[in-house]
Amino acid sequence: MSNDLQKTVIGKVLSPHGVKGLVKVYPCSDFPERVTQLEEVLLQHESQSCWMTVEKSSVFGALWLIKFKGIESRDEALVLKGALLMINQSERLSLPEGSYYHDQIIGLQVFSAGELLGRIVDIMNTGGHDLLIMQKDDQEKKTVLIPAVKKIVKRVDLEDGIVAVELPEGLLEL
Repeated sequence: MSNDLQKTVIGKVLSPHGVKGLVKVYPCSDFPERVTQLEEVLLQHESQSCWMTVEKSSVFGALWLIKFKGIESRDEALVLKGALLMINQSERLSLPEGSYYHDQIIGLQVFSAGELLGRIVDIMNTGGHDLLIMQKDDQEKKTVLIPAVKKIVKRVDLEDGIVAVELPEGLLEL
């Protein structure tokens, strides 16, 4: 039970599974196998939260199955429906160089040829590659979708809070 204030959502309880207290969890993680490494998670449901010990866990198709210590019946598991599973950010899996968690990118300023274009306000998963949603730094505050590919995103500097891009001609006018 860590005091780390920064939490990351890794899943959401969907429903009970069977009659022995297991729950089905929708993973909010690009690492489905991480469920087998979980020992303890913070469950947040409405305005309440508590740390729960993971007794057993496995990948179940596109979902996770988790058995929490102290949850022994379907009725007890049903109470957890809708709860978010969180971990301390310090417990996140390390990413390969050049890969970032969304919360590391959101909020960064976008520059092209030394000119401030805007700020990343969100990221959209498309299946092929992510799209950075940039809000322009002008009067209109229009949003622009920037493909998160190496040909366009030239540098990400988390320390300085900068994403350097080379945009295709006309992208800002779309």
